[in-house]
Amino acid sequence: MMIEKEQISVNFNFEELKPLRERIASSIRDSIIEGKIKPGERLLEPVVAKVLGVSRTPLREAFLQLESEGFLKFNPRKGALVTETSPKDAEEIYQIKGALEALAARLAANNISNNQIEELVNINKKMESIAQSKKKDYKTFLELNSLFHHKIYECCGNEKLKKTIRTLRNQTLRYNYIFLSLLSHLDQSVTEHYEIIKSLKKKKPDEVESIVKKHNDSALKMLIDYMKNQKKLN
Repeated sequence: MMIEKEQISVNFNFEELKPLRERIASSIRDSIIEGKIKPGERLLEPVVAKVLGVSRTPLREAFLQLESEGFLKFNPRKGALVTETSPKDAEEIYQIKGALEALAARLAANNISNNQIEELVNINKKMESIAQSKKKDYKTFLELNSLFHHKIYECCGNEKLKKTIRTLRNQTLRYNYIFLSLLSHLDQSVTEHYEIIKSLKKKKPDEVESIVKKHNDSALKMLIDYMKNQKKLN
């Protein structure tokens, strides 16, 4: 007997379908990004396993995944240590991310559709609305910013490049949350996004590559200046 498509009415929670390792890694990653787990803090397997209600095998796999993303330094005997944030670390991550995102934008210029460009416009309009409001929703702004860049590099047509950029952007999220108290550059970010969109519309790979690189370098400079100033104040 053949089962018809209409007979199937199961609703899947795709978050629950992810491997346990990924769900554990996501939970710990979010806590590190949001500052709930501090840089330099040690995560002991027995303690974390008990808190999360999981066995140590998937937890250890999650630790290894987070180590590959740069969030943890993992030692099977000593547990996991949350990596420190620093101007040097930020510079290294942003330099690589900037170069790869610029390359992805260059490739996307020849692949992106008018509908996808319209999506970028709509995302940036939402960012512009936040930038112009009196009570700024910085967290939403950052989420929209990540989505904006995600939409571009997803059009590059290079799966390995996309995967590498996703990992690097995860690492920069820690610095984005540090950045929350600095986001006085919202208007500048929105303006630069419109310049990126304009170049993508014109399908000019060289131009869009250059603009995306400058956009990344501008954010890096402000972040480094802020972190160095904070260090002086402390």
